[in-house]
Amino acid sequence: MSGDFATMMTEGSHRQPSKRKLALIRLGLLAGLVVLSPWLVLLAVRPRRPTAFDALRDRVLDIWRTSATDAMALLRSTYQQLLAEGAFTKLTGVEIAPFGRFAMSESASVHNFLYRCEMHAGNFEEAFAVVAALPGKLDTTILRQVDCLVALDRKADAIALLEANLDLDGWRGKLRRRLRELGGRHLRALD
Repeated sequence: MSGDFATMMTEGSHRQPSKRKLALIRLGLLAGLVVLSPWLVLLAVRPRRPTAFDALRDRVLDIWRTSATDAMALLRSTYQQLLAEGAFTKLTGVEIAPFGRFAMSESASVHNFLYRCEMHAGNFEEAFAVVAALPGKLDTTILRQVDCLVALDRKADAIALLEANLDLDGWRGKLRRRLRELGGRHLRALD
């Protein structure tokens, strides 16, 4: 598991880290785990309080049984409120009645849930809009946009998006790999 975390921590680097660097990161993670383990045990036995996202998800799933359209409308409106209130840029969280306060991590959960629901329902344009609405650029958001474009039969746009964002690609080459899968040309200049 420490190897997976070390790899995940270095994914943004443009060059693959040496075995020595990965070993040092793993050692640091293990040392940190040993130091934090008493607190982690206390956190694990503490009962989990329901969050605003839990309340929203439960309500959406409850409505989904009778009307997927109404459930999606509730989820979209809540997401739009989070965007309007700046939930993805504020550290304090956003209050939305009747669900409660959405912290930044819960807002990210709403984003992921809405994206998955839109993709499941076949609303690829809406899923693309959800992913594109987030501030900043990450390789995961680019890959999600590519998935939407491919589902919309806009392969050329997907290839162009990947080629325009190859500077975000780390040493594992997720964007380059997806570009090769789609038949786009691999730009050596950015390698």
